[in-house]
Amino acid sequence: MSKFFPLKVGQMLPDLSQPRKDFDPEALQRLADSIAARGLFHPIRVMRDKQRDAWVIVTGESRWRAAMIAGLEEVDCIEVDGPQDEATLLADRIVENAVRVDLRPLDMAHALSRLKRMRGWNSQQLAKETGLSAAAITRAESLLTLPEEIQALVDSGAVAESTAYELSRMPDPAAMHELAQAVAAKQKTRQDVIDAVQKARGRKATTAKPERLAYRLGNGISVTVLAGETPTRAALLKAAAKLRQEAEKLKPAAELAVDPTA
Repeated sequence: MSKFFPLKVGQMLPDLSQPRKDFDPEALQRLADSIAARGLFHPIRVMRDKQRDAWVIVTGESRWRAAMIAGLEEVDCIEVDGPQDEATLLADRIVENAVRVDLRPLDMAHALSRLKRMRGWNSQQLAKETGLSAAAITRAESLLTLPEEIQALVDSGAVAESTAYELSRMPDPAAMHELAQAVAAKQKTRQDVIDAVQKARGRKATTAKPERLAYRLGNGISVTVLAGETPTRAALLKAAAKLRQEAEKLKPAAELAVDPTA
């Protein structure tokens, strides 16, 4: 059973393996103002580190930092039961930050990649165990394939995570870089990136349906041909003639007539 108790903020230390590396000063101040006015709603999860002779924060580092800004001397905590391996602690932190949308996209991507390696999971298992959608896992993993200069644009917020995913699908590195810079300068939108990627990958935004050409053979036999973009009448008539020959083999006495119609 978890132990619930008050703990002085000076007795607590952040965990160096915490996936979140940066804390927004303005967001911390807003949280500190809320804590000062209404108190700390959710206790901080901690575990005892005998080597460091301190309580290490498992989840709730933002609340701990904000509590110090608010001037609190102690906060409510819950002790994590039993020894916890690094992968389990990392999974807990990913889930908490994902629910609160608190990690920067690249911090989340690195944390997920690390957890995936530590557990030996594939992407489907990672999604299941963290409660994240398959799409979220795909987007996160795509960020780590981007060049460092584009990752920096994502980290700064100049390029949104969803747009960065589309950029990662661009086969031309030079075009990828140019598009990223244009997006950061607000000269291109996510849709512009999607269109450029489709064009570079040889796809059309809309694919026209093939033309359907109907041929009536005798004795109630009819054939529909799906024509390509540039069908030739001669090629179609040749195909129809072969069909007629096959029909004559089956019904030698039949008198068949080929009547092509569009």
